Amino acid sequence: MRKFLAILSSLLLFVFQLSAQNIQGTVVDEFTGKGIAFVSLGIIGTNLATTITNENGEFVIKVESYPAKVRFSHVSYLLGETDLIQPNQSKLIIKLKPAITNLNEVIINANKAENLLKAALKKAKDNSSKQIYSNAFYRQLTSINDKPSKVYEMFYDLKWNTKAAKGWIVKQTRFAEDTEQSEFAIANQSFLTLIFSGVLLPEDEGKFINLQTLKEYEITIEKYIEQPNQDIAVITCKFKSPRRKLFYVNSTYYVGTKDFKIYRLENDIFNIPMDFPITIVKIPPFLKTVATFNGDGKEYPVLESISTKLTLSINYGKSLANINVNSLLTVFNVDENLKKQNYKSLDSKTQDQKTVQSVKYDVTFWKNNPIVKQTTLEDSFIKMMESKSAFGTMTNP
Repeated sequence: MRKFLAILSSLLLFVFQLSAQNIQGTVVDEFTGKGIAFVSLGIIGTNLATTITNENGEFVIKVESYPAKVRFSHVSYLLGETDLIQPNQSKLIIKLKPAITNLNEVIINANKAENLLKAALKKAKDNSSKQIYSNAFYRQLTSINDKPSKVYEMFYDLKWNTKAAKGWIVKQTRFAEDTEQSEFAIANQSFLTLIFSGVLLPEDEGKFINLQTLKEYEITIEKYIEQPNQDIAVITCKFKSPRRKLFYVNSTYYVGTKDFKIYRLENDIFNIPMDFPITIVKIPPFLKTVATFNGDGKEYPVLESISTKLTLSINYGKSLANINVNSLLTVFNVDENLKKQNYKSLDSKTQDQKTVQSVKYDVTFWKNNPIVKQTTLEDSFIKMMESKSAFGTMTNP
């Protein structure tokens, strides 16, 4: 009997190991073969965590049991699905067909574009009192002259509404840096990411598109994307009076023409107010954000992901350094039960490194947390830092 139980136990363990598996792959454009960034993935018929593709279209998703059906969605592509019959270690290639874009109906009509955007912003504002609670993952990589220098990764619980992220609770963190690189850091890019995570941009500083500033922007419909349920209007908003030192934002909204919901928001942010003890040259502090929102079965779309890219050039004495700080926030689970927690309000003085160091590093936790697949650059740097036990010491030994 003991021998039988031992065999049964081994068999059950083997089956469990087979059933829970991380599947990797790439989502590409059917015609160009290029990877598609920020495609949403979810296992149909389950409450399992979702994820998105990275900027190269790469993904990783955990499959607990087979068979399983995975759905792929992107506002500019037709919905895609694939069946997973059994565990498969090989990488999947998922091809999505671009949705038809209609340029013939685009008429340079400022009133039509402005009225559609106004309806979308009003609907978002009407829903701004509704708080959404979710689990989120954040990764940030700083590169100097195309060489990685710092990486942050954080898991936290997030309180969000259509204005912005309103609070967070950090759960697990890790950080590592290459001390051979020139010292440079954006102390709180996570804060920048979180305040631009909503569809209603700030109204109290700089120039942002909102219900009060519509007349200050040139608003046009660039194209329509034909989805099965409705067309998605791509509306560009360009500030009419940019100035060199004025903090302002140009935005592109993806708006449903029937439901007036915002499904994607791209921001080009200029002249960010920052203080550096060094000279900034060539490229002004420039931040680009891309936020996606999931409207499946929801009264109003909720935050799904937001990517931020900060680019600038600075002088270190006689040396020129090109700085790139890229980050990606991913909401992988929405859970109303999370509202029972005490959330910390967002604060521009919060420093990412101090936040990371406030939580004890758990090496076991980080061994199997592929919420978003690392890009090649991230992967090589993180593996190097792991090989030096840099995450445990929070520095490069």
